[in-house]
Amino acid sequence: MDKLNVSLINCFGIESLDHEFDFKENGKVVSIYARNGSMKTSFAKTFQLISEGKQKDIKDVLYDKKGTAKILVDGQPIQSNQVFAIKSFESAYESDITPLLIRGEIKEKLGEILKARSDLFKALEGSSGLKVKKTSGGKEVYELEPKLAEDFSYEKDSFLLSLDSISSSKPELECADIQYSDIFSPSVIKKIKDKKFQDGIKNYIKVSDEIYRSFGYLEKGHLTLPKLKDLKKELEKSGFFVKDNFLSLTGEGKVSDVQTLGATIATIENKVKETAEYKAIEDLLGDVGGRALKDIIETHPEIIEFLAESKLPALKKSLWRSYLQKHHELFDGLKEKFQVLSSLVDSVQIEETIWSQSLDIFKQRFFVPFEMSISNLKACVIGECVPQIEFTFEKGSDKKVLNRSGLEDIDVLSQGEKRALYLLNIIFDLEKLKIAGNECVLVIDDIADSFDYKNKYAIIEYLYDLAHEGKFYLLILTHNFDFHRTVTSRLGIKRINRFIVEPQNSSIILNVEKYQKHPIETWKTNPDEKQVLALIPFVRNLIEYGIDQNICGLGDDYLFLTALLHIKANTHLITYASLAPLLKTYLGVQSRPPSVTLADQVLGRIYAVCDGIQPNETDLENKIVLAMGIRLKAEEFMIAQLSGHSQQIKQSKKPNALSVSCVDYLTEVENSSNQTRMLLNGYEQFGLKDKREILNEVMIMTPEHIHINSFMYEPIMDMDIQELLRLYYRTKTL
Repeated sequence: MDKLNVSLINCFGIESLDHEFDFKENGKVVSIYARNGSMKTSFAKTFQLISEGKQKDIKDVLYDKKGTAKILVDGQPIQSNQVFAIKSFESAYESDITPLLIRGEIKEKLGEILKARSDLFKALEGSSGLKVKKTSGGKEVYELEPKLAEDFSYEKDSFLLSLDSISSSKPELECADIQYSDIFSPSVIKKIKDKKFQDGIKNYIKVSDEIYRSFGYLEKGHLTLPKLKDLKKELEKSGFFVKDNFLSLTGEGKVSDVQTLGATIATIENKVKETAEYKAIEDLLGDVGGRALKDIIETHPEIIEFLAESKLPALKKSLWRSYLQKHHELFDGLKEKFQVLSSLVDSVQIEETIWSQSLDIFKQRFFVPFEMSISNLKACVIGECVPQIEFTFEKGSDKKVLNRSGLEDIDVLSQGEKRALYLLNIIFDLEKLKIAGNECVLVIDDIADSFDYKNKYAIIEYLYDLAHEGKFYLLILTHNFDFHRTVTSRLGIKRINRFIVEPQNSSIILNVEKYQKHPIETWKTNPDEKQVLALIPFVRNLIEYGIDQNICGLGDDYLFLTALLHIKANTHLITYASLAPLLKTYLGVQSRPPSVTLADQVLGRIYAVCDGIQPNETDLENKIVLAMGIRLKAEEFMIAQLSGHSQQIKQSKKPNALSVSCVDYLTEVENSSNQTRMLLNGYEQFGLKDKREILNEVMIMTPEHIHINSFMYEPIMDMDIQELLRLYYRTKTL
């Protein structure tokens, strides 16, 4: 796989995205940093639907627009088995681990078994009138096997594991020529369960008992009319009536040939059919819906007793067992093959399976408070059941075993443990992909979200292993800039494969990340004016954590630079002439931007730079300077409003706070550790609602965002430049 071309239109919020990933030239691992709500989930969901073969479901859900996803691998449309999407988290997600349990010989034998089972089901389809698979309501549904499972109450829902119990006894009623669907269709079974019909059967059974007693050789529960018919078939088949062989029937005398025996049986049937009770049942089936059942009763009057509601389960089993007798060669062949497979499965050592090895991969990196085992190993290996995972918790001598649904019901796992369990199932899926051996694009959406740092680094190490799998190509998406930076470093992702998502008009653009390491390294060498201004909060933090050298000559350098982040008494007096020495001493900045003079007032230049920033200028320095300008503008306004307010205000929001004059309040503000917050607390006591709303937005978007110790500027990386520009111009209107 050399190139992946992605062209998306109206894909779950992505209006337009076009990008080419060159795995051959740039490497097979890509990291994409995208703030929340920009494209990650939409991107991953689109690829997930492609992996499921559901391209037709790709759309803009909100505006109900048809979506298109044209994704090419080396110029050819991507196939469903060439992509695997990993969502951030799905609480109920459970991988089918069956392929991780099957070894080579078992897999070969299993193929033979499934073919033999398919052949038998096809034969049963003809006998029963039920379809193995049919279309209902536009969907494909399985019909025959679910009925078998329901009628026999399979052991662990497995047909193959139930072969012995299904064939353990002969049918009570031999009825291979009666179709299951003719009796147990919804319309017919409704008639059978009708009270009139069931009362008629009761009356019929009483009369038939009397008829049986009139034929001395019959006995209910032993030699019945159906069994006499079976006997006739067996004697005829075996050639019994030769050399003067005969039957002696009590009260009937000698029966020396098949014809005489047949006539005897016909006599019994005729006597049954001539009874009023029999005819009453027939009359109940005189309409169109009942004719099929009436025909069955006419040819098989012995079935009437099995139409009693209490006998219907036995009739179902008799029908199936009759069909299996009819197709005994197919059934016996399947049983024989399954016995061989069963012995092989019994020899499986669970610790030698890829499932167990995958579990070991997980245990080496992550912690969960339970052990896992498989309770239905044989059934899931043969592919008839979903593997049933059991979770064992132990505390001292106490042990608790739960299945997955039980684990969900009692909700004992922490959110982190639930995410770890989800990740374990993802590992199972990835191990299956390794077995498949196809080249595959892994689209990974914030897989480390909400994990603690230990587990976050464990995930990164697993991604490192995946990156070195020859068949995998990774597109790692995250809204966490720290995770993005760590992944790019630890996985050695090339510069050209490190992207920042930027919305532009109606399109999503993947821009190569400008600052691959720390932006300070770039800014301090021949910086332009924006970069010089963006360095101010960084240098201030260096002084805060280091030694204040009092370069400015006006007191602490820390407080001097604070006056460029908050409005102080000296803020309007600071020029580049007094700022330049601090930048040189603390950071080694040698040059001055050509666009400024030493006499320029720094505050005025901050505002001028903010005024000139355009919506497409998304570099970090633009966001930092805008955040500075927003806060400074807001503080200027609030200080002016408080200075002109003649009434007293409360010192804080505490119920028992004292009231002071605004002059005294501003003195307290000057000495506070959170100046912007105190100014807002004061202004909110008398200010206009629309202006308070703007100032509250300032507090939300700027307070810690311009501090280098705030996860290395990560919060402001998440800010949309257009949001910051909008707030800056709103603040100017104050």
